Amino acid sequence: MNQRLNCKFSTRGTFFFRISFALLFMFITVTLNAQERVGIALSNYGGINSVRLNPSQLVNSKLFYDVNLLSADIFLQNNFIYIHRADFRLREMLSSNPVFPTNEVKGEGVDYDASVDFINVFEQTDFYGPSFSMVLGKHAFGLFTRAVTMTHVNRFPGYLGTLIYEGFDEESLHGIPQHHQEFSFASVAWGEIGLSYATTFHKFRYNQWSAGGNIRRLIGYSGAHLKSYDADYTVINQDHIDIRNLDARIGYSLPLDYNTNDFPDPGKFFKGRGMAADAGVTFRRNRDLPDTRRAKNYCAEEFEDYIYKIGISLLDLGAITFKENAAEQYFDNVSADWDQLDTLQYSNINQLAHELSTVLYGDSLASFSADRIKIGMPAALSLQADYNYFPDWYVSAVVMIPLKTSAFQFRRPGQAIVNLRYETPHFEMSLPVSLYDFKKLHVGLAARFYMITIGTDHLGAFFGAGDFYGFDLYFAVKFHIAKGWCGRYKPRSDCRYLDF
Repeated sequence: MNQRLNCKFSTRGTFFFRISFALLFMFITVTLNAQERVGIALSNYGGINSVRLNPSQLVNSKLFYDVNLLSADIFLQNNFIYIHRADFRLREMLSSNPVFPTNEVKGEGVDYDASVDFINVFEQTDFYGPSFSMVLGKHAFGLFTRAVTMTHVNRFPGYLGTLIYEGFDEESLHGIPQHHQEFSFASVAWGEIGLSYATTFHKFRYNQWSAGGNIRRLIGYSGAHLKSYDADYTVINQDHIDIRNLDARIGYSLPLDYNTNDFPDPGKFFKGRGMAADAGVTFRRNRDLPDTRRAKNYCAEEFEDYIYKIGISLLDLGAITFKENAAEQYFDNVSADWDQLDTLQYSNINQLAHELSTVLYGDSLASFSADRIKIGMPAALSLQADYNYFPDWYVSAVVMIPLKTSAFQFRRPGQAIVNLRYETPHFEMSLPVSLYDFKKLHVGLAARFYMITIGTDHLGAFFGAGDFYGFDLYFAVKFHIAKGWCGRYKPRSDCRYLDF
């Protein structure tokens, strides 16, 4: 059944400002993968779930066969809107009749940080569907399915955030000349199916090298991006803004009829297609010389313990191109002394775009620049290290460095992570400590009991350790068979390097 989105109202501000902040606020307050899922990705029992960090991990797994039934992760972090520590009650929010804080009283409930120069937001909601992997000697294969929503806001001016939060009638914000350089926004919802392969390509005495890759088919449901290269303006009062220069692009491919705002639109359900790839290499220093005895079956081959391993990977190289119901508006160094803003009214997206083009260009169609948009994935370079310093105990480190690969793409926040892990076949616990965006300290906790894993990379968010700027939660339900355990074959030894 179609639903109509009613967008007819009086706007006190430009489309450029209103849409940017509306999307920002929506994803902060409503939509809220765990970004790296350290408790799963670094585990030797991670199986198919570990290939998102480094595909070569698949052949280095302790698992012969792994089936992911369902896993999900939700991650949100921003530096502008927050809930005061005294007003955050997780139990009340998760109750059958949840009570959410509001911004009705200044200094209580939901608030914002007026001292922020630039607003940054990263949101990711990630569901892994039916997926599996299998290790056959030196080779490993996997197949995975995912559904993802991702949003980033990068260097959005703090002044604009404050202006729109307080309202354009806030007199203390009037008459202040503003000049903002580049900032961006992107949001995409997509599904994907991926194939993973890894192999041990070199093995001599204690040293072992492996490599792997993922190839992923991306199917986009909706997408939008905004990029401002230059914005020079002054808000004179609530009804008047002097735009001295505006150089910005905004693109969208949404499940809406732009002439009526009916949802969903009558077009195709999936509006975009794309490809992405990941690749990685791992070096291991094994504890013992290779076992020359030949196993009767692949599943009977035992896992070889290592002293340490080091990996490097390139992640999320690719993009989605939206061609269905897509449009891009380009405001190419335009200016306008825009008075009587309260007279701007619209009842659908096309009408709004045409009116803005008329104000800024004098032509209702001049701002239209393309009937497709392309949004790049959050490419990154990842470095990993894992040291097995005592039986079942490991200490790991991960560094995630964002890479720029296209003009319009997600910016993946950088991270530096140190993780302490206790790992056995039936129980596992991890304690990750991370430096989010290389600035903000987070402490996490994850536990696996047989086939169920639950964890967070931001434990303090759930217990009021500070003001609530975001959270992180992930879980996995899966079935696996460890190497060396199949049928009548049992491990030759469960003492590993302590037997004598």
